[in-house]
Amino acid sequence: MTRKFFALLLAAVLLMTSMPALADGGDSRLTSLTHNCPNTGKMLPETFNPDQLSYILTVADWVSRVTFTPTADGVIYVNGVQVPSGQKSQVIQMTDEPQQVTIQVVNGSTTTYTVYLQRRPSEKRTRVSAGFITGMILKNGVPQIEADLVTVNYQSNSYADGNRSTWYNDSSYLYKYPAAAHCLFYCEMEDGTVRAVDSNEFFTVYDPEDLFRIIYIEDEIVAVLPYSADY
Repeated sequence: MTRKFFALLLAAVLLMTSMPALADGGDSRLTSLTHNCPNTGKMLPETFNPDQLSYILTVADWVSRVTFTPTADGVIYVNGVQVPSGQKSQVIQMTDEPQQVTIQVVNGSTTTYTVYLQRRPSEKRTRVSAGFITGMILKNGVPQIEADLVTVNYQSNSYADGNRSTWYNDSSYLYKYPAAAHCLFYCEMEDGTVRAVDSNEFFTVYDPEDLFRIIYIEDEIVAVLPYSADY
């Protein structure tokens, strides 16, 4: 009987620490929490729960800026900075070190959520993305391509189906990568697909409304090719 009593007491204590208390009729819990890295970010638990107070968010090794969008009835603070409900928080600059992000909701009582934020180790391998080329900047004489990446869904894993795919754009965050010294630039012209002499020529003739495939080796772009949903 005593063991059962203490087990029930312990369960009650744990429940009280995970469920925020209500005071003066106010609900101090978040109703939703999203971030600006839907393409690469992996959060555990995967689904936000107002009663779950701790999360782990891992992002790709090249992500440098993370923001959160919290929603609640009370006053919200992200790392001590007040954020209006439903609006993006201040930018959290990513480093190679793990970080702790604290999100508090004050509405009579106070509920504190903690997101443990970190980068995944660099894959350092060849990969292919798709997106809209939005511009180019020079950094230390090296062209950096700005792109609004999209998410590609292939229709099948069968080799016989080829690369038939669809895509959607669920983020407007711009990704910046340096182009390799011998990067290949191709774009669609009236005469077909044409290779540009260099990045300068590419950016004088390309159409920013066209979708491109962007090929990386490690941390450099090595080729930019016109995208087709049905190769």
